[in-house]
Amino acid sequence: MEETLQLKKISCSNCGAELIFDPSTQMTNCNFCGSKFEIEQATNEEVLSPDCIVPFKTTKEEYHQAVLRWLSEGDYTPDDILTSSAFEEINGIFLPMYFFKGNYHGHWNASSGYTKTETVWRYSSSEKKNVQESKTVTDWRPSNGQVVGKFAILGFAGVGESIKPEIIAFVHETHFEKESLKSYDSKYTLGFNLLKFNLDEENVWGSVGVAQADSLSTSEIQKRIPGDKFKDLSSDVSYDREETIKAYIPCWIVNYKYADKEFYVCMDGIKSSRICGERPIDKGRKSRVKKFFLPSHIVLVVWLAVWLFYAFNESEGIAWPVFGIGLGVVTLLYIISFRRKKLLLKASKLSREKILKSMASDESGS
Repeated sequence: MEETLQLKKISCSNCGAELIFDPSTQMTNCNFCGSKFEIEQATNEEVLSPDCIVPFKTTKEEYHQAVLRWLSEGDYTPDDILTSSAFEEINGIFLPMYFFKGNYHGHWNASSGYTKTETVWRYSSSEKKNVQESKTVTDWRPSNGQVVGKFAILGFAGVGESIKPEIIAFVHETHFEKESLKSYDSKYTLGFNLLKFNLDEENVWGSVGVAQADSLSTSEIQKRIPGDKFKDLSSDVSYDREETIKAYIPCWIVNYKYADKEFYVCMDGIKSSRICGERPIDKGRKSRVKKFFLPSHIVLVVWLAVWLFYAFNESEGIAWPVFGIGLGVVTLLYIISFRRKKLLLKASKLSREKILKSMASDESGS
């Protein structure tokens, strides 16, 4: 008989995500859209216990620091985003995943191309004789073989309109050591949200698993094809799946607003070095950069117009001096523009680095 869990559930009225959590977890907001919740709105929920769980290895503090570092690296990130309250309400979440493991085997066929250089003779009308030339040709030959290997694939099993495809793709690329996969225990979920399993195992395998397995086997096949290049690749690969593991994978996800626009930041719950998301854009800084290049663009257009005028009027005595002088002036102007851009962006990054150091100093002091 499968074990069940007694949890609390809130269905986000904004994005449709069904979040579940331990009764002792005081969840107040949705990770995917930032909507606020009233804890009293939660209902009791009985769910089947998953097989395994990968506990969090990164902390809330590490996530906060990694997010600020990531934001500070953007060329046009607003400086004040680092001191905003957008990341004060941070909560990790366990995402529902099917862990597909097994073996694949099959056959492949392709045309292998072998590149070689040939010497040919061609009659040159200008030289009034046959001249020797070299050309590169490809010799195509049929090739085939077998492919065998193992696969280990994660397939996302949750639903929600505001769960961005980028987040799902990010989680599919999660890597963890075998020892990190623990038997499910509620002690690992205390203080964290969980997204409910909503999709059937076979549905996830058909929509996500097969495509990932095909990509893996195709990549292995391509390594085996002889020659310098190939074309017309076809394969017939079968997958022997082991028993699927129903697992929860840790992730830090925050949806936040800046200047009335929504953004998100997602970090691996195992490695703080894996982070993705969207950075706000400082329109003022971007506009200043565009203005740096405006004189260069204008001079470029004028120079080409003048040069083409003299070129089409067969004034070669004027056209080529105009071309040479104009090219030098335009090149100089663009060099100056790129230098001004570099100095502006560098100053902004230095400002954000100073803010980060100040924040780190305040945290260590407290």
